[in-house]
Amino acid sequence: MLDISQAANLLTSMGVSSTLATRAAERTAQNHSDADPLTFLKELRATLEELSAEAPSGTVGTAAGAASTDNAAYTSTTDLYTKSTAPSSTTSATTTAEKAAATVPFKNLEEFKQWEKDLGATFAADYEPPDYVRMHAMVLSGGDDTVVGRYMFFKNHPEFAADYESIRSGNLSKFPTDGSTLIRSDLSKMSEETAAYYRKNPNALLAAEGFNMDPTLAKMRMNGEINPPTGTDASEWLMSSKWTKDGIVAENNRVAYANADYIGLDGKGAGTYKRSRLDAATGNIINYDGRIYDPLTGEVKA
Repeated sequence: MLDISQAANLLTSMGVSSTLATRAAERTAQNHSDADPLTFLKELRATLEELSAEAPSGTVGTAAGAASTDNAAYTSTTDLYTKSTAPSSTTSATTTAEKAAATVPFKNLEEFKQWEKDLGATFAADYEPPDYVRMHAMVLSGGDDTVVGRYMFFKNHPEFAADYESIRSGNLSKFPTDGSTLIRSDLSKMSEETAAYYRKNPNALLAAEGFNMDPTLAKMRMNGEINPPTGTDASEWLMSSKWTKDGIVAENNRVAYANADYIGLDGKGAGTYKRSRLDAATGNIINYDGRIYDPLTGEVKA
């Protein structure tokens, strides 16, 4: 079932401030607690727009932009992320990676804490959060409890560390801000009509993914083209079913999305985000390259 924290986390991942996201989620849940999940999404968007209009002028742009399903002309995820870092024909990927790693402005967790402490607090008037901030919003807004997560993220992405430092000093990000790199669904496995719709409305696709719904079934349900089986909860059905060209099959979408890479709207962005994960059995952090890190010090374990 849908809940307030799930709705708030979804909005936060789409670039809405945590305070505004929580207010929107709470108000929508209060007024539409029994709504169909897709109706809930519509009301959540409407509530967010209302609250954005009430907010100070400096915060309206970001919130409204995150709520909108309109999107500017899309540029390839691959092009956006590799135009400044791709190796030339005479430079190996290893050499490029080594050069990038050398640009990280910290060598250990303590140096990272100092770097983070010294970051500016000035944002451009037309600032929009880049996708990597939207993806890591909960960790970036955390304190000491998530500092190792932030350290690992920026350690893995020196280009984002430099960009983040820049936007904290009033500059605009050099990376995508429209959420298009955060897509995990493969549009090539959808019908042409559905894929075309989501290319024009990537935030609608992000919303479906955020609520662990199959995007094709969510769109069909929204348009009144399909209903869940009689006696089946609509939310659970959308979260546990998947549309395929050969018919609807059972699928735990929550698990599928959790294990899926961010391939981007163009399907070519696998590996854009080098993520680490927590090993629940040991409490250690396992990096994207398989190395194990201490969750308290951020140091590699033998």
